[in-house]
Amino acid sequence: MFGVDTSYASLATIALGLVTFAVALRHVSARKLHPDEPTVLPPWIPFVGHLLGMALEGSRYIKRLGLLHASEPIFTLPVPGSRIYVVTEPSLAALVQRSAKTLSFTPLVPDITQRVLGLDKGTVEIVRQNLDPEPGGPRGFLADVHDLVYGLLGPGEYLSSLSCVASQELCLQLDAYATSVAQPGQQARAVNLLAFVRHIVTVGTARYLYGPRNPIAEEPELEGAFWDFDHGLGSLMIGIWPSLTASKAFRGREAMVAALTRYIEAGYDEDAEQLVKGRMQIERDYGFSTEMIARSSLSFFFAGVVNTTTTTFWVALRVFADAALLNAVRLEVEEAVALSEETTGPASLSIGILKDKCVTLLAVLRESLRIGSENFSVRLVKEDMRLGGRYFLRKGSVVQIAGGVIHADKTIWGDDVDEFNPQRFLAARTDSGIHPAAFRGFGGGKTLCPGRHFATTEIMVFAALIVHSFDMSSPDGGTVRVPVKNDRVMPVHVLEPRPEDCPEVVLRPRDASPSTEPQPTVQNAPKPLRFGDVPNKYEIALSELQELESEPLCHRIAARLLVNNCQLLDGRDEATILTDSGKIARDFVDSFAASLAICDLERGSFRIPSACAQFRESALAQVPAPVRPRLHVSPGEVDNCLEGLAQSDSAWNTWVSYRHKALRFCEAARADNERDQHIHVFERITKILANLTEEVELELELRLQVLDTRLADTTSRIDHMAPHVDDLKDGLLRVKRIVSEVIARRAEDAAATVKDGLEDARNLQQLLAALLATVLENESFALAQQNALQTASYQANTELSVVLTTLQAAAVSSISLQQELLESKSRADEIIRRQEAIETGMETLAGLADALTVQHDDHQRALNHAQETAEQVLGTLESVSSSAGSLQSSILGVFGMTRWWPYLLCPVTTLIVGSYGLPPSAMRNVVLLGLGEAAGVMISAANHYASTTTHADPLNGSSPLNRSSTCSPTYLIDDITVYDSRQQKYFEAF
Repeated sequence: MFGVDTSYASLATIALGLVTFAVALRHVSARKLHPDEPTVLPPWIPFVGHLLGMALEGSRYIKRLGLLHASEPIFTLPVPGSRIYVVTEPSLAALVQRSAKTLSFTPLVPDITQRVLGLDKGTVEIVRQNLDPEPGGPRGFLADVHDLVYGLLGPGEYLSSLSCVASQELCLQLDAYATSVAQPGQQARAVNLLAFVRHIVTVGTARYLYGPRNPIAEEPELEGAFWDFDHGLGSLMIGIWPSLTASKAFRGREAMVAALTRYIEAGYDEDAEQLVKGRMQIERDYGFSTEMIARSSLSFFFAGVVNTTTTTFWVALRVFADAALLNAVRLEVEEAVALSEETTGPASLSIGILKDKCVTLLAVLRESLRIGSENFSVRLVKEDMRLGGRYFLRKGSVVQIAGGVIHADKTIWGDDVDEFNPQRFLAARTDSGIHPAAFRGFGGGKTLCPGRHFATTEIMVFAALIVHSFDMSSPDGGTVRVPVKNDRVMPVHVLEPRPEDCPEVVLRPRDASPSTEPQPTVQNAPKPLRFGDVPNKYEIALSELQELESEPLCHRIAARLLVNNCQLLDGRDEATILTDSGKIARDFVDSFAASLAICDLERGSFRIPSACAQFRESALAQVPAPVRPRLHVSPGEVDNCLEGLAQSDSAWNTWVSYRHKALRFCEAARADNERDQHIHVFERITKILANLTEEVELELELRLQVLDTRLADTTSRIDHMAPHVDDLKDGLLRVKRIVSEVIARRAEDAAATVKDGLEDARNLQQLLAALLATVLENESFALAQQNALQTASYQANTELSVVLTTLQAAAVSSISLQQELLESKSRADEIIRRQEAIETGMETLAGLADALTVQHDDHQRALNHAQETAEQVLGTLESVSSSAGSLQSSILGVFGMTRWWPYLLCPVTTLIVGSYGLPPSAMRNVVLLGLGEAAGVMISAANHYASTTTHADPLNGSSPLNRSSTCSPTYLIDDITVYDSRQQKYFEAF
């Protein structure tokens, strides 16, 4: 009975110990590493609780923590081996974005791409080289790709051409669908809107990026494989046995990689866009294999398809779900179409006019991104630092700007933050007071999406075509419904609804015929540039410079100032400009870029910093044309303006884009100057050559006259010498004939002599060969005999050594044997003496045995009497124990319990353990106390059952007087009997 109580007490002790250990771990994990470290939020399970929360709840977990601790602009999540600093305040996010040297995303790229794309170790090492190069220092793969993508997708001719090509391709896909539905006998059927948009964007993007022989066109089933890869991206990013834990995504990725490899090996990439071909060329230059180029291309295809698809789905659905919003957007689109047809011709849609007129559609796009995008802008802390001079960040930790938390902050967006309200972005066109870093739809800082301009154009055009050309309704004819986004996944892109929540819609073409559907165009846009016929950089720069003549006044003035001052650059490249901080040339470039950027920002109704007043159009118009190169502002004013532009990601990146072009403009200007100088030099050289040619012609005429005179004199003399020459020729022929005959005889004699000498030499050679063969044979025989003698000598030495060793061993053995014989003799004498002592002892033992036999009988009678007395005492004790147990059960039964401690300890334990990880409330405490009382009832019932079992079998206790005790007299008698028999056998043997 007491043993059962002890076991339950041990369990309770263990439970209390575990609870104490968990509380201690939670306290340790919540400890700050530095007094100024951001507030630490302890995990509900020590160390791994936050990782489990993010894995199970996705972006919802971080969003819930951020909103629960809204007063903390940054907080710390402890994870095994590191810390995650979550930033939830826009101004602090802007500080993170500006600290690019200490907080960088690029060190995370190699490992992420290896897990997601399956890059091999060699390729990952290539990607890892020179991740964050210093100006003028060695560059790496990521830096070169960054420059290519940002250069081509920045505002300019190529971006306009690519946007036009992409929009036309999407328009063709929509037109094909509208034509198929409008066929006689065909009727519009319900389609999954998300799947419908996915198909059009996937097929269209593959075609305009990778050409007509792209993998999706060659193998249409790869479309499903690509989306399998997309939906399992979070599992692939974890990187633990992806073929098992993310098998569907893994198979989809490998199918796409195999198809892209075949595409590249077949040479179909020659028809790809310049952006794709340029990226592939960089990868080849860095030594990527064909398969690794294919894996890298998969990431680029992913970037061009996924966010465009999901955002277009939300934009179209939001517009058609609100009748008033649909009417407003349609009016803007129809106005843009009408103005485009007046400008560029019938059935056309100017992208520039569309973006300028459709402000409501752009607001719907931005609001859809605010609600649907919960991305994390991630940075690695490269060195210990203080963010904003206040928050300490540990080296090796990760900083996450939580876009989902910022997008759901009521202090930024208002009390209707959870509602879809595009008006908030229409108000932003004037002056909303919202921090520029609060909108995280395209990221921010150095990781700001380079294709944001292209994506915005593509989504707006695609959505405008759907709104203009189709009516959308639910299958029952009602208004379409907007599902809830699925925020329980890792936010690797704009969030989608759950598959079962995706709405079915019916798309019917409007009254307009599909053939009259407007085709997207770029006003006065040239043909899209292809990689094979790209003009050189000077021609591109000159064409862009000439196009500025049709731009606003501020563009033209800025271009004039730059061209007049470009000669100061004197052949410097961009790296030299960046490092040559003491030269005024950099200020010219920065000033030009600031002028153009502010001009664009003014046209977009952005708020211009007061420090940039000297760069606005009104100020530029008053700047006179400089006679000599000079700045119309001071270097300090340039720096102040740049600091103001840096407060906004859009303004800063617009300035960076124009700054890249500034150097190209100056190079073009220098090329023109050099060309003019070369022309002047060529003109002077031509004049000099003309004068020289006249003088040479006169000199040549005089020389030719002298030569004619001398030639005539020479001819007459040759005529006089002709007879003498004939006589001399005849004599020479006679001499030749005589010499030939003598030489022929001498040659024949010499040939005979040489022939005889050769015959003698041949015989001598044969004799020497035979002699040499005999010498070699004798030498081989002598060598063989020498080897045989050496072998025999070695064997003889070996056998002699063996014989000597054997004799030595035999001598040692003989000596040892003699010593052992002497020892054996002494041992035999000792054995004889011991046998005599044993005989004496045995006789003594025989007498003792007789005495013990008599005493044994007396002891047996005494033990029998003691056993009877013990049995009586045991019976009395069992009766007393049974009575006490009954009395105890009766007393405890009156109170309804058999043990008091479970009813007290279990509720307290459940209340303490359950308080972590659950929000505090009275209902939580009541439920936890109820669970503890239930556990106490179960433990008490188990104790009562164990007590009943113990009372039912009292003879199986642990009493030392039990009947099965090994101290029983019966066993003692048996032991003595066995001893007597063994003693008798020994005597007989002896």
